Amino acid sequence: MEIELFLYDSPGLKNFLKDNPHERGEIKFLGSIVEEGMNVINIGANIGITTVAVAKKIGRRGKLYSFEPLPQYFDTLNKNISSNRLENVEAYELAVTDQVGRAPFYQKGLSSGIVFEEGAKRFEVSTTTIDRFLIGEKIERIDLINMDCEGSELLVLKGAKETLRKNKVKIFCEIHHDFLKQLGQSVQELVQYLQGLEFQVQSVSLDDLEVGNNFEKCDYVYAHNLNKRRNYACL
Repeated sequence: MEIELFLYDSPGLKNFLKDNPHERGEIKFLGSIVEEGMNVINIGANIGITTVAVAKKIGRRGKLYSFEPLPQYFDTLNKNISSNRLENVEAYELAVTDQVGRAPFYQKGLSSGIVFEEGAKRFEVSTTTIDRFLIGEKIERIDLINMDCEGSELLVLKGAKETLRKNKVKIFCEIHHDFLKQLGQSVQELVQYLQGLEFQVQSVSLDDLEVGNNFEKCDYVYAHNLNKRRNYACL
């Protein structure tokens, strides 16, 4: 079953989530870490399922910045934001990585990212970094970064180094082991990078959403830094 346009809490979306454990697991785990009033970055928004779910949870006091570089998905993302009457979301037709500029981007089936796959359609997309984006938009606080970026995981986090240093931020990141390997990277390198920034890092299994330390076969990584203060007073 596939879905394109949807309404939050509608029977159509509920049936889709029932049949798709990947999206269902993401929304369930995000629901356990998202708080009202959060400022959130969502990378790899696709058509907006997690965008809509998180936006509903953070409420009017929160703000969500959603990134999707492919025009087809970006158009659908905006339609779903509009039809769900979300006023706390801003969408950007950008890829997020460790460089500002332009880069090749590939789409094959429902998969899209910076890693080339045989038979994939090639695009040229505009890119930014989290650090540069926040400075440009004069955003002073980020509380959560949700990532589904199919190989760009470590690059995105390296482009957010100052943000991760300055903010008490949670990170929920899908891990694409094969794509990381094609880029000469690994989940172990990603974990070490975050630990070097004083993050507690845990693996998350899609099957049961339990956290642990099995990074070699994990579906997601969850990281949080308890040594920085979060301030909602400015909301």
